[in-house]
Amino acid sequence: MKPKLLVHPSQARTISNPVEVERLLAMGWLIGSPKPKTPMAAKMRSLRARRRAEGWVNLTLWLCPEDHEAIRAAQSPGETVVETITRLCKKQSLM
Repeated sequence: MKPKLLVHPSQARTISNPVEVERLLAMGWLIGSPKPKTPMAAKMRSLRARRRAEGWVNLTLWLCPEDHEAIRAAQSPGETVVETITRLCKKQSLM
C-alpha cells in the first residue's frame, strides 16, 4: 500500500498501515496532498548529497544585530559573509 498523508487540524502524518489509515480516517482525519516539489528540487538534493560526500557542513548561524553589523563593516566589496568570517579567522590564526 502506498503511504497516505493524513492531516489533522493540529498535525500531519504519513501512514503506511491500512488499518491505522482507516482508524484515523474514522476519527476525523483527512487525506491531504503533499506540497508539490519545485522543479529545482532534484538538482538541490543532488547538490546537497554531493557536498556532504565532499565533507561540506551545513551550518545555521544566528548573530545579534551588533555582531552582524561588525561583520558587515569588515566585509570587503564583493566578499560574501562566509569569505569575511574565514578571512578574519585566518587573520587571527584561528584556522
